[in-house]
Amino acid sequence: MAREVEIRLLGGCVVRNGEETIENLPQRSRKGVALMIYLILHRGQPVSGSRLIREIWGRSSNTNPENALKTMVSRLRTMLGELSPTLSACIASGQGAYRWENQNGVFVDVLEVLTLNDRLRQEMTENERMTCCQQLLSLYDGDLYAPEDMLNSISAVSQLHRIYLDTALSLIELKRKRESWSDILSITDAALKIDDMDEPLQIERLRALVQLHRTNEAMKEYRQLSERERRLLDAEPGEDLQQFYREMSQAGSTLRYNLDALRAKLTGGKNEKTGPFFCDMDTFREIYHISIRNLERLGSTMFLGLIMLGDGDEKKQDPIVYKGAFATLEEILRRNLRGGDIVTQCDDYVLALMLPTVNYRSGAMVLERIEHIFYTAYPREKVPFHARITPLGGEN
Repeated sequence: MAREVEIRLLGGCVVRNGEETIENLPQRSRKGVALMIYLILHRGQPVSGSRLIREIWGRSSNTNPENALKTMVSRLRTMLGELSPTLSACIASGQGAYRWENQNGVFVDVLEVLTLNDRLRQEMTENERMTCCQQLLSLYDGDLYAPEDMLNSISAVSQLHRIYLDTALSLIELKRKRESWSDILSITDAALKIDDMDEPLQIERLRALVQLHRTNEAMKEYRQLSERERRLLDAEPGEDLQQFYREMSQAGSTLRYNLDALRAKLTGGKNEKTGPFFCDMDTFREIYHISIRNLERLGSTMFLGLIMLGDGDEKKQDPIVYKGAFATLEEILRRNLRGGDIVTQCDDYVLALMLPTVNYRSGAMVLERIEHIFYTAYPREKVPFHARITPLGGEN
């Protein structure tokens, strides 16, 4: 099928017809792009207007959301129609619902990735599976463009991200059977640009280097990974990665110094805790000053977040309700923050966070996810939730 129009949502948001593109589409209609992506992800299934309003407008104070939705759909169709009438026809409606009906000649990278992922669940020959994996990986230029106006954008990004990583590992397994170690290096190079923290990919890369008799290079990369884990997450590499290192060492290669022995001395044999680090304000302040010096030296950035329950009016605060809400908030943070994140209580119903392994967008998405989870337990009118994030460090 010849491509008349391409919609690229992986690694950015581009809608084009040959050399012609819709310029600044996300800036022209953020909610319109959120609507388009939401419908695309539901692959032809009708989505009710009320659900779209809830997912895209959320808790907005818009007095007439139904009319706002109709206006936004009309505006989006007009913008898409400027590029191609065929593209405009993809947004279908009826009986109070909307759906994405992909037309002949319209190529959507997300739809193609999802279709290929469905095919990979079916029975096929090894060569067919390899080809299917390669096609899916070639389409993935980056994570799904995540509009701020789509409440479930985090789960959608995570789903596609996981599909990509699982496909990469599946292709690596097929290549390993054929001892195609150079191909595996190429696959891991590309995949680690998408997620450089994925431990199974790191192990597969080191294994390929060893098989290609580049053991010294593998050892060097392991040391770099270990240093990064300690610097960013205050933790050692995962047990699987350490086990692979031990296997390399037993095969005749040794590090300049024994990291395992050093780790045992530093930790005293205690198990590493998972989840964020909760501490008192004095400890938080010391970590902050140490982190700032490192950030300035490295020219990098970390982010400081602040979460407050309530509006600062003690007269409106029911102590029993707020204590329960605050305990719930702490539990949500323990379950949803990473091991390198640091949390302290700096006032009544106020928590400060240091987020060292995020950029501004992903940091804001973390706070949005926390807010979304919190409001499933406590409605806004009962316990207001406020969050802010600001950068710190060398790139300020």
